[in-house]
Amino acid sequence: MIELSYKIFSEEMEEGGYKLTATLLRLENSVVAFFDEKGSMKLGTLAAAMPGLSGQTSISSVLLGDRNMAVTKILAGHFSKAFNSIALVSTHLSEFSERKLGSSLLKLAKRLIDKAS
Repeated sequence: MIELSYKIFSEEMEEGGYKLTATLLRLENSVVAFFDEKGSMKLGTLAAAMPGLSGQTSISSVLLGDRNMAVTKILAGHFSKAFNSIALVSTHLSEFSERKLGSSLLKLAKRLIDKAS
């Protein structure tokens, strides 16, 4: 029998008429986070981040998609730094406005990081 070592955490938030959901899969050597609307987990714009050396800012890059690229990269960097590991972050938000909900996503990410730490 194979023993799997991972944990799943989830947080929800309503703001400005939007229901945002965040789910975090914490693995031994990395984290994978999904941000979406209405609890419909789908793969969206995907960014990867690795922790920087000696506490420097993490290095992130968008791997897939073109919507919400800036906030997805920022979120990946936050998760990478918080867990000092590789982070993959996906955002699938159909009616998303970075200016309108960017700070809400960062708040949701902080809650999820606090819960999983």
